Amino acid sequence: MDEIALPISRVIVADRQLIVCQGIGSLLGQIPGVELGSFATELSGLRKLLEAERGQVIVILGVRLADADLSDALDMLRRDYPAAMVVVVADETEFAFIRAAIKSGANSVCMMSQILISLPKILGKLVEGHSIVPTDILRRLTNEQADSLSRREHEILGLLVDGLTNFQISARLGLSENTVKYYLKAIYQKLDVNSRGGAIAKYVAGNY
Repeated sequence: MDEIALPISRVIVADRQLIVCQGIGSLLGQIPGVELGSFATELSGLRKLLEAERGQVIVILGVRLADADLSDALDMLRRDYPAAMVVVVADETEFAFIRAAIKSGANSVCMMSQILISLPKILGKLVEGHSIVPTDILRRLTNEQADSLSRREHEILGLLVDGLTNFQISARLGLSENTVKYYLKAIYQKLDVNSRGGAIAKYVAGNY
C-alpha cells in the first residue's frame, strides 16, 4: 500500500532529556510529510518555539520537562496555544500520566513501547482533525475502576513521585504540613497502602 504524505507544517518534540527528543525526532524524520522542528527541554524553550510558529503545529510532549511537569505544560498549551495539537508520550510505568493527559485535553497519547507503530498513525489522524486514543490504551482505561482520587490528591502524588518531602509539598501548594499529612493519610487509604513508596508505586503504574 502506498504511503500517504501527511501535510504537517511542523512537529516540535519536548522532553526534559534531549536524548529522548533526538530519538523521537529520528523516527519523525522517517514519516512522509513530517517537517521536524526544534527540540525543547524546558517550558520556556517550548514557548519560544511555539511563538515562532505560524502554521499548523503538533507538540510531542514527554511527561516532564526540566522546569515543569506534565500538568503545567498542558495548562500552558491549552491557555496560550489552543490551536497546537498535543501528543503525550510516556513509558509503561508512567500510565498515570497518560490518564492525566487525556483528562487534561491532550489530542492523543502514545506509549513509548508502541511509538514505532502508533505515532505515524496518530499524526495522520491529527492532521485530519481527529483526536485519537490507541486501542490498547483505551481498553486499559475502560477496564479500570473509576478514579477516586481528588485533583489535590493527584497533585500531591505527583510531587511525591518527584521526590518532594512533606515540607516541600506544603510550600509548593501553599498548605500546612498537617494538611499535607491529612491528604497523605486519605491517599494511603484510597490506594490501600501504608507507605509513601507503596503509594508512588501504585500511582506511576496507574493502579488506582
